Amino acid sequence: MKESEKVENNVDAKTIRDRLLKALHLGPGELATALGINYQRIYDLGSGRTKKFNPGMVNMIVAKFPQVNATFLYTGKGEPLKEGAAVATASDVSEIISMSKQLIDMMEKITERSEMLDQRALRLEVKERELNDRERHLNERERALSERAAKLAEYSI
Repeated sequence: MKESEKVENNVDAKTIRDRLLKALHLGPGELATALGINYQRIYDLGSGRTKKFNPGMVNMIVAKFPQVNATFLYTGKGEPLKEGAAVATASDVSEIISMSKQLIDMMEKITERSEMLDQRALRLEVKERELNDRERHLNERERALSERAAKLAEYSI
């Protein structure tokens, strides 16, 4: 292959990223949020700092957006989306993001409640130990009193 053919066939990550974003109707920040990654990773694809999509990124994108053509992400050839694939609209994505935030809030509340229950369980364990200690002490005193009563009964006979 001649050098000029290599240059013509080589599509940069910025072009691939931009076509992907357009096909998904997303901005770079929205894509990063949808993937749960730092915006910088998507920015680096557009700035030229990252020259190509790595397999980890491709797998992440295809897992979140199954309609995306993985071959396109690697080569830039063909269409960004598989034929007949449905595209999420911006409102779909914003709804997903909103639901994700609600889910995160719920998980935080569950974590707080779990911590609260753990603290209560610890307090109950402490109280249980105290009660066990008191019961042991009472049993010892009862045994000592029984022994004293037996000795007194011996002396009184």
